[in-house]
Amino acid sequence: MSSRVNAKEIASGAVLLILAAVGFWINLGYPLGTASRMGPGYMPQIAFLTLGILGTGVLVSGFRGAPGRLENWAWRELVLILAAFAIFGALLEDIGMAVAIIALVVISGLADRTQTLKGLAGLAVVLLVICWLVFAWGLQIRVPFFPPFLNNL
Repeated sequence: MSSRVNAKEIASGAVLLILAAVGFWINLGYPLGTASRMGPGYMPQIAFLTLGILGTGVLVSGFRGAPGRLENWAWRELVLILAAFAIFGALLEDIGMAVAIIALVVISGLADRTQTLKGLAGLAVVLLVICWLVFAWGLQIRVPFFPPFLNNL
C-alpha cells in the first residue's frame, strides 16, 4: 500500500461495510412495513444502512487522511466485547434484563485493563436505571426485568 493511505481506517471501513452487507442479507427475510406501520425488519434496515454509510465514510477517509499503518488487533478486547453482547442476548429473556446488563458490564469491563470495580458498579447502576426507565417503564416492553425467582417475592 502507498504510504499516503491510512491502512487502519481502510480496514475499519471495510469491516463496517462487511457487517452492513451481512446485516442486510440476514434482514431480507423480514417484512419492512412503512414508516407509520413498521415491520420487524424496518429498524434493522435503518441501522444497517447507517452502518454502511458510516463504513463508506471511514473507508474514503482512509484514502484522503493522514497516513497510518495497520497495527495489531486487540483480539482479547474484541473477544470479550463480542462475548458480552452474546451473553446479554442469551440471558435477557430467561434471567431478566437486570442480570443481563450486569453481565454485559462486567464482561465488557474486563476488556479495559484500567477499569475499576467501583467504576463498573457505577456504570451498571446507571445502565440499570436508564434501561428500566426507557424499556420497562417508558416503552413497556414485556421483557422480564428481574430474574423469575425475584418476581415471586
